[in-house]
Amino acid sequence: MTKETFIKTLKKKIKTLKVPEEYWGINIDEFFSYQWNIYLSIRETAGKTTQSLLFALCAASILPEHYGTFVYLRNDLSQITKAHIETLFGTVEKFGYIAKIYNNRWNCVEYKSLSRKFYLALRDDEGNIVDTAPDPICSVHAVEKWQDDKSSVNIPNANIIIYDEIMDTNRATYRLFTELLNEISTIGRPLSPGRKEWLHLLLLGNNTNEYGWIFDDLMINEDIPYLTYGGSITFKTEYGTTGVCRLLELGEPQKKRLEDKNIPFLGFPGKKAASFTGATEWSGKTYRHIDFDLNYDDCYFRRCYMHHRGRYIQFDLFADEERGRYAFAHFSDAPRYDDNLIFTLEPERARDIYGFGKYCRNENVLKICKRITGAIQENRLYYASNRVGSLVDDFIKNIM
Repeated sequence: MTKETFIKTLKKKIKTLKVPEEYWGINIDEFFSYQWNIYLSIRETAGKTTQSLLFALCAASILPEHYGTFVYLRNDLSQITKAHIETLFGTVEKFGYIAKIYNNRWNCVEYKSLSRKFYLALRDDEGNIVDTAPDPICSVHAVEKWQDDKSSVNIPNANIIIYDEIMDTNRATYRLFTELLNEISTIGRPLSPGRKEWLHLLLLGNNTNEYGWIFDDLMINEDIPYLTYGGSITFKTEYGTTGVCRLLELGEPQKKRLEDKNIPFLGFPGKKAASFTGATEWSGKTYRHIDFDLNYDDCYFRRCYMHHRGRYIQFDLFADEERGRYAFAHFSDAPRYDDNLIFTLEPERARDIYGFGKYCRNENVLKICKRITGAIQENRLYYASNRVGSLVDDFIKNIM
């Protein structure tokens, strides 16, 4: 079967499921034109995970030699425990989609927790499983375990990888992208001719942080703040890797659902509640900004920087009679002088300081470090923008 024929057949099969239009956002014509497909939406309204599972199930039923097993991927091992994952197909089963896709040959899934795999199964009228497919339909993995998977995972027909809740992690994010690439490389090993033509990634997330780590690593961070409902960003790296990032449309049925379910209780203005109201495209934390005129006559130290995710943030330390000691963080060019202090997670030069210098033996340097950490802890740090605040927060999260 050619890819063109496959896509045509897939579209017909998905159409027979009669999924409500407002709960289907995957552009099937577009999907196979990109290796990375990122779908973002407001919380609770899009059904991204369910439609992704349906998409993968339909692909598996049509072309099992290429799509017979798909991968469900999360960031942390704690997110794929049995309690978290065994109900993954709950909505799919509830609405009878498996029976429709497989013409009643299978009507449910059975989860085997030891192997972290789902198998298509047949359940009788009494609720007992009477038959189970020999091969898994879905294999569950965590990016955190990429080193273990490197020596144990071999799924030659796993050509759809669903990477869910891309922003959600309790771990440091600085090396997460490298771990993700390693995991994808393990799952997508080119074990059969032409496999790379069939392998595609489906990334799912909520519009909760326009400054999220994934956008930096995909190098689309400058365009993300301007992404509107129903809009998309396409990218192609110098090595030919392609991708599209979509912010799913907020249709009238979804707006009505928000009004009925969330707004009576969670209907507050501003970005902090936007993930529940849909009032703006992006929700997230709002950082403390300067609401007074900075007087640099009161600035007593300007030689301290943070280098994180390819950017420099400069910390200017102030002291005045009205506010006491405080700090102002803003983007900056690279420091020009050797005596500048640079906080980093990867010290390479003499002036580089790991983290905020907790183990630094230079008393003068440690004194400045304590001034900055004190400003952060006591809410005396002002940020030039939310993006600066987000990077500082991400840096702190990554300090081991």
